[in-house]
Amino acid sequence: MIVKINDIKQLGSIAKHIRQSQSLDQETAGILSGNGLTFISQFENGKESVEIGRVFKLFEQLGIEIEINLPPNLPEKTIKKIDQLNDNS
Repeated sequence: MIVKINDIKQLGSIAKHIRQSQSLDQETAGILSGNGLTFISQFENGKESVEIGRVFKLFEQLGIEIEINLPPNLPEKTIKKIDQLNDNS
């Protein structure tokens, strides 16, 4: 399922619903993802200053993948550089 994200609060709410569907409490999700209870709570409640690296760790633990849609009509040089980044992953 693909969901368009408009803000951090929406992103945190989605993570919360997925966490709950996996029968994980915030503390357990925090431990499994290398984060703490406070971080999970703040993220799920839309705190805008959460660290993106920690969000990625939580998403990995929950099985959430992130994709971005790039703007149309990018220069070919830019597309090649992005493709190289993707190949190195």
